[in-house]
Amino acid sequence: MAYQINKTDGTIVATVADGQVDVFSTDLTLVGKNYSGYGEYFNENFVKLLENFSSTAQPEHPIKGQIWFDGTENKLKVYTGAAFVPVSSATISNSQPSTLGVGDLWFNDTDRQLYFFDGVETILLGPSYSETQGLSGFQVRSILDSLNQTRVITLLYNGGTLLGIFSKESFTPKTAIIGFSGSIQPGFNAGTLNDMKFDVTVTDSEQLGGVDAITYMRKDTSNQMEGQLRINTDLGIVIGSAGQANLSVNNGNVILTNASGDRRLTLNVRRGIIQEDAIDILSADRVIQIYEGYSDSQVNFGGNVVIEGDLTVNGETVTIETETLTVEDKNIQLAKQTDVVPTDANADGGGIILEGTSKHILLWSENGIAADADYPELAADAWTSSEHFNLSTGKEFKIDGVTVLSGTSLGTGITSIPGVTSFGKQTVVNIGPGAVDDPVQLSLENNRISTVNNNDDLELSPDGTGNVALIGSPRITGLQDPNSQQDAATKEYVDDIVETRNIVLSMDLTDSKPNSYIITNVLNNIAPPGEYRDGVRARILATILANASTSLEINPLISQSTAEFTTPTGTANAVTNVAISTATVNGSSISTTRVIKEYQIVAGSWTFLGDTLLPP
Repeated sequence: MAYQINKTDGTIVATVADGQVDVFSTDLTLVGKNYSGYGEYFNENFVKLLENFSSTAQPEHPIKGQIWFDGTENKLKVYTGAAFVPVSSATISNSQPSTLGVGDLWFNDTDRQLYFFDGVETILLGPSYSETQGLSGFQVRSILDSLNQTRVITLLYNGGTLLGIFSKESFTPKTAIIGFSGSIQPGFNAGTLNDMKFDVTVTDSEQLGGVDAITYMRKDTSNQMEGQLRINTDLGIVIGSAGQANLSVNNGNVILTNASGDRRLTLNVRRGIIQEDAIDILSADRVIQIYEGYSDSQVNFGGNVVIEGDLTVNGETVTIETETLTVEDKNIQLAKQTDVVPTDANADGGGIILEGTSKHILLWSENGIAADADYPELAADAWTSSEHFNLSTGKEFKIDGVTVLSGTSLGTGITSIPGVTSFGKQTVVNIGPGAVDDPVQLSLENNRISTVNNNDDLELSPDGTGNVALIGSPRITGLQDPNSQQDAATKEYVDDIVETRNIVLSMDLTDSKPNSYIITNVLNNIAPPGEYRDGVRARILATILANASTSLEINPLISQSTAEFTTPTGTANAVTNVAISTATVNGSSISTTRVIKEYQIVAGSWTFLGDTLLPP
């Protein structure tokens, strides 16, 4: 009798006659009743099912639901009734598997990111950031405003930090958003991250530095301004289509320049309702005209007037109202008499007498006898002055051509000053060895002591067991970072060493506490981020213990005794004694896993970096 082969749904897939095989209805060989050699076909069917018809070509007689392993794509596929399609799958691993086939998914459980393999390379599906990178990119969210209305916003994150919020509406969030404060306006709203900036060029701006753009001056049109115009550069102001006029400062001197060749520089003033040229400088002729053409003009000088060239006066009268007249002759001769031979006796008592409340004199005497009782006592063969001598700046007293006294120091001709016990206030004191011309080695100026030769050290050398003692509580500043054991260090250097040191801890993680627990309850308490600087790392040696249970087979340990009893229907055996032998149970084995967990302070908070599994 022929076999009818049914599918799971009851439909007949094939009818196999006795002693025959069917190799066309399905991809398995269907064996009929009493077929000789059926064992080979049965075994081959099992192998085909075991390998899911693995081949580079798809099965020729598939039925709906049949599984086929595509040897070309290394992918498991299922027949839908129309075609073979891949069976969805995802491989979980912390590194890319080498067995991925076209269309496979791979989930990186370290970075917590999903990838798609297209047969050539893996394509990241999401999220776009890894676990260690932190939340980054755009995040669209619906929130409630202060009036309980739903608003849609787009948040921009980088490394877990909110950079800002995009919105098309103006509103105030009902619940505070971490990393943002205040109300939201249409457009981009910056978060609370310090020094948040856009390093780009913009085409327009409503404000600059918080001030309306309309308040700034333009260079392509005329402007009016309120307030003072101050230019903090010696380059000054340039005026004119070709830069003819320039007002500048050079080495502290104010310079008004006309840069046009052979052109005049005019100072024009308003007298009443009329504009008048007060001063004209004619560069072509090197002539200065003051109120040219105005006969009623007047020039007054409050001080001296020095004329290097000739003086021409075209007026009718010259009036000199002065007590001193300077003449061109370079010598003033006194006691010069015609036909008289000059002698010291004739010159005795001669000189300069200035009449005042008292007589101010400068006289020469041959024998020291005064000719007038009002004169001071005269020295013989010398000039005698009744007043002080005040030399101009830079002038000196000299003897035999050698300076003995200047306005700031004794001359080089002075080699000793016997009897001097103190000096007045000194601006600079230079100290050096040997002769006067030897180089200076130490300088005292104002509040500074400095060496000035050969890059010498500045040494403080107390006598004997004396110390260098600082009076009061001053600070020593300007230190560089130390290079040797005896170098002093700055506070910033010490703070940086202390606050950037890495942290090493160990803990038991048998209870499988997550990284968030370790950060919140361990690191934030043992090593608060506020006591360290960004970049500091913490490495925690985590130990995880696990034990395995041991099974004990009881039956081999049980022994029993039986006895025969008489019953109403005959005899029967019954258990009279049960004994259990002593058993030895192996202690449960304990396995230890050690992992180094690494964290880092990023933007003032502990952040998990990753795990490193140690070998057993």
